[in-house]
Amino acid sequence: MEDIIITIILVLIALAVIVFIFAKSEKNKATIEESFYNKIKELGYEIIEKDDGVINQIIKNEQVTFLVKIIKIPEYAEIQINNKVTWEIKYGAGNTPGKAQPYKKMIKDISEFMNLKTKTNEIKLVIANPNPKKIVKYINECEIVFVTPYTDVYGTRLIGLGNTKIFESPFEQTKKW
Repeated sequence: MEDIIITIILVLIALAVIVFIFAKSEKNKATIEESFYNKIKELGYEIIEKDDGVINQIIKNEQVTFLVKIIKIPEYAEIQINNKVTWEIKYGAGNTPGKAQPYKKMIKDISEFMNLKTKTNEIKLVIANPNPKKIVKYINECEIVFVTPYTDVYGTRLIGLGNTKIFESPFEQTKKW
C-alpha cells in the first residue's frame, strides 16, 4: 500500500514540474512579444489589429504604414524563400549547430499577402514568431542570400519577432537580389 502512495506522489510531483516548465516557457514568450510591441510604441507607432485573412496588423506613424502578416513557426526553425509565393519552414533540429532540419512544411497563406498592392508610403512586412534561426532566399538554382530586415523579398520585408530595426529607419536602402 505504501508503494502505491509513494508512486502516486512521485507522479504528481513529476506532473507539477512539467506544468511549471511549460508555464514558464509561455511566460517568456509573452514577455518577448510584449517588449517587442512596447518598443514599437516607444518609437511612435500605432498598432491596429486587423485580421482579414491577408493582413493581421497595421503598424503606422505619420510617415509610413506597415501592412503586417504574422506567421507562426516552430522554435529554432529556418525560413527558406524559394520564390514569391513558395516559402518553406524547416524545423526539428532544435538548437543543434550543423544538424540538418529533418521536417519541412510550406507556408500556405502567403501568396495573397505577397500579391497585395501597396501605396507609396506602405511597406509589406512579415513577422515570424518566434524568431527564426535563419532566413534565406534563393536567387537562382544554386545561389542563396541571407535575409536581413532591409532585404527586398519581392516587395516585402521579413523580420523575426523581437527585431525592431526596421521600425527605427524604415526607408533605409533595401538590397535587391
